[in-house]
Amino acid sequence: MKYHLRKIFALSVMMTAVLALSAYTFSGAQGPEGRRGPGRPGGPGFGRGGGFAELRGVDLTDQQREEIKAIREAARPADAGPPADMSLRRQLQAEVFADAPDAAKIAALQDHLVKAQAERLAKEIATDQKIASVLTAEQRGAIRERLEKQPNEADRRGRGPRGPGQHARP
Repeated sequence: MKYHLRKIFALSVMMTAVLALSAYTFSGAQGPEGRRGPGRPGGPGFGRGGGFAELRGVDLTDQQREEIKAIREAARPADAGPPADMSLRRQLQAEVFADAPDAAKIAALQDHLVKAQAERLAKEIATDQKIASVLTAEQRGAIRERLEKQPNEADRRGRGPRGPGQHARP
């Protein structure tokens, strides 16, 4: 039983890391030159790359912008509520901090959470693949180059890799 819980926990941690990495990659903070909105050239919602962080710096045609917009709208969930994994995460945390936590319930919630995160990630990847199919080879190459040059999370926070005994805060 303990081995099974460890396996689920490791899978959960791995999926959380993958989701965090994908969220960081696709949210890429834009500098002032990439922001557009009311009163700025280009109008609201579309920066140089069409308003989506992963497309920042890529010059899109009007047709590509429309196709990508349609792909994004089709991928948008029907309900405007929070993703299912957020609810599962709250339930899991509530059980973990319960006066008498139920290990079986924690394991089941953890399993459901991993599956929900995997489903959400699969949908995001499918959407990104559809968007990639709209782009030219040069545009995809420009995105790959930008992604390769992006600093990792530790560099972004101004911290280098830490060895044993080195802590984030003094």
